Amino acid sequence: MGTILLGVSASLRAQDPAVLQRRLERLETLRDAASMSATRADSVRRERLDTVRSGRLTILVLPTEAALVRQAAPIAWARLDTLYGDAAFDLLERPMLFYVMTRPIRYTGGRSSVYQGVVAPENAGPNDAAQQIVRAGAAAILARADSSLATWFGAELLPRGQETVVLSRVYIDMATAPSIAVRNCFAGDDAACRAALGLVEEGDRLLLWFNPAERRAMVRRATEVQRLAVGRAADACLDGQSDQDCLTVLRSLPWIDPPLLLDARQSLARLALDAGGRGAYRRLAGSTGRPLAERLAGAARLSSDSLIRRWRAAVLAARPRAVPIAAAGAWTALSWAVVFGLLALRSTRWR
Repeated sequence: MGTILLGVSASLRAQDPAVLQRRLERLETLRDAASMSATRADSVRRERLDTVRSGRLTILVLPTEAALVRQAAPIAWARLDTLYGDAAFDLLERPMLFYVMTRPIRYTGGRSSVYQGVVAPENAGPNDAAQQIVRAGAAAILARADSSLATWFGAELLPRGQETVVLSRVYIDMATAPSIAVRNCFAGDDAACRAALGLVEEGDRLLLWFNPAERRAMVRRATEVQRLAVGRAADACLDGQSDQDCLTVLRSLPWIDPPLLLDARQSLARLALDAGGRGAYRRLAGSTGRPLAERLAGAARLSSDSLIRRWRAAVLAARPRAVPIAAAGAWTALSWAVVFGLLALRSTRWR
């Protein structure tokens, strides 16, 4: 009996809070000692890194790539500073870790998790490396943006060296997109432009973006699996030309992008930031909760209609120019077309 009582007493002492606390402290001491041993072991393998600074960029890099980064960093900083203005100063809090794809950095010390990784391709030149640094910087800045803004941007907003090329692509999209909203935007309707750019917060977007024939064509382009999921509605849309059933099918799809795609949205954003000066991005990112059209206008310090009109004018001015063909060249091209056509008819494929 005495033995049992002693065992119970020992068990109770083991549950005493003070005893448990001492055990926890002992475990923490052992864990810290193990961590210090691991750090000392890793320090033997630690690679020496150079630090490159430009503007508010701080970049750690292997000595073998340091010369490349010293050329690339000023290019990257100039682009980020031009687009993001004062917001680019936030990169001071997010140093970067640059390496070439085939020569990764194996160990960077205990604070490696705070670095923004930058990976450049093999044989990258200064402009290639600068572009990767810009991508990393833009990603770090946009990581703080709210989800509605980040989604509308398409995950990243990059400066463009040849904005006219981008606007030319937008012009082609505006001239060819199968959307009533885009056609009305092209004709000068500011509200239609906002709708086509995905800046409308109210109303049924499918009704704003597409007319009944366009909605029916979209259902026809949907995959067979998507149509089978709403089989009767799809049949009624395509065979019975029921617009209500077309809407049912389209609303069942996981996502439908605005008819003016990423190039158009980003070109509008860059124009707004350029018009608004150095504080434009901070105003844009800081105005959460307001409609995107208002946020962009506030960033630009313009009315929404004025911003849209500037953007549309820039797109129209970037209209691709037709390449003139001399009369002799045209006749030569036509002659060769006839020759190749005759050869094709003589081919065994047509017999």
